[in-house]
Amino acid sequence: MASTISSVSPMQASIEAATNHLSFDPGRLLVPPETCLSSLLKQTLTQFTTTYALPDSLQALLLSQPSSLDRILNSIFDTSCLAFVTDKEFRIEAGLDDHDKVTLFVQAVAGMAMVFERLLLASSSSSRSSSYANSRSEDLTTCLFSRELQLFAESEQRRTMLDRVGGTSLLSHCYTKDELVSFVVATVEDRVPHPRHADGSSLLPLNAVGEDLLSDSVAWVSDRSCKNMGLPWGFTIMALN
Repeated sequence: MASTISSVSPMQASIEAATNHLSFDPGRLLVPPETCLSSLLKQTLTQFTTTYALPDSLQALLLSQPSSLDRILNSIFDTSCLAFVTDKEFRIEAGLDDHDKVTLFVQAVAGMAMVFERLLLASSSSSRSSSYANSRSEDLTTCLFSRELQLFAESEQRRTMLDRVGGTSLLSHCYTKDELVSFVVATVEDRVPHPRHADGSSLLPLNAVGEDLLSDSVAWVSDRSCKNMGLPWGFTIMALN
């Protein structure tokens, strides 16, 4: 039997694995109860690291340094949100509702994907540089990791991602894992996802459909004289002498 080559990118594969930590409850996404986001994100970091084909020295840094996760999360989130994703106890998260927890988790996953894409590109470029052979691999890896985290933290890409995930209604009305994965991948790639039917046809959001119907109704009425409002079209009120 001929083997098939998967066309799924490391980014999409990592995001798919991360979404397995969430549960679907009739249209809602949920983080497992009594579970710290930091513990889920630690597992997610391991999944990203083992899925991406990063240099061995960079993989070792990500897996062996306990501070790697916190440093990545620091580059993703503003200071006001950090405690919710880095705290090792559940007490701080206890004040968050389900939607807030899911939003923070999805933002962390999308941000992690962006960081790993940067690391993959940067490490590939560094390996072709003549200075790579003249530098200690460990030192170069540490510098590369720190540089990419700082660049991402200061980027407009980070802010756009946080705003897009924080502003979407999908996290409150999501019925399939594929729908969530497609949204996160599109966000990482800075694309606007367009929901579709199973047959591939375009699926308008409910509010867009409502706006179209409303516009059609207004146009239908505005084409006719107001004097006949309340009567079937074609009928008029005859004046009596």
